[in-house]
Amino acid sequence: MIAMAGGSCFNGSLALRMSLERDPQAPSLARRAVAGFTEKSEISPDELATLTLLVSELVSNAVLHSDAPSASGILLQAELLDEGAVRVEVIDRGSGFTAAPRDPTRAVGGFGLYLVDQQATRWGVDREGGTRVWFELAKSPRT
Repeated sequence: MIAMAGGSCFNGSLALRMSLERDPQAPSLARRAVAGFTEKSEISPDELATLTLLVSELVSNAVLHSDAPSASGILLQAELLDEGAVRVEVIDRGSGFTAAPRDPTRAVGGFGLYLVDQQATRWGVDREGGTRVWFELAKSPRT
């Protein structure tokens, strides 16, 4: 089951709040929801591509790597901040993890948080409400 509320307030601004099942379709549904939510903002196509990539990575991690009960869901929250920035939070019922740098000797995997680290303005992991991984993307200045 998917529950979605768009246009609500999260920390006082326009926000998206969406519950997802922990299944293979969750990343796709999250990308589509965030793209639709930001449709009327001034996010450029390149910024939207980065935003949806990072959302997909975090939701995929929650689906594949969380130690939460399989029947528990994932909460996706997105908020439009001042000056065109976006904040995204992905929350699952897992016990958490400690973010570590990508192991360069690892042949496959381990790129999700590396991409978040490289592309996000700020990001972090905490255990508020389960495991919460969040990031912010600032709007690129127009040249």
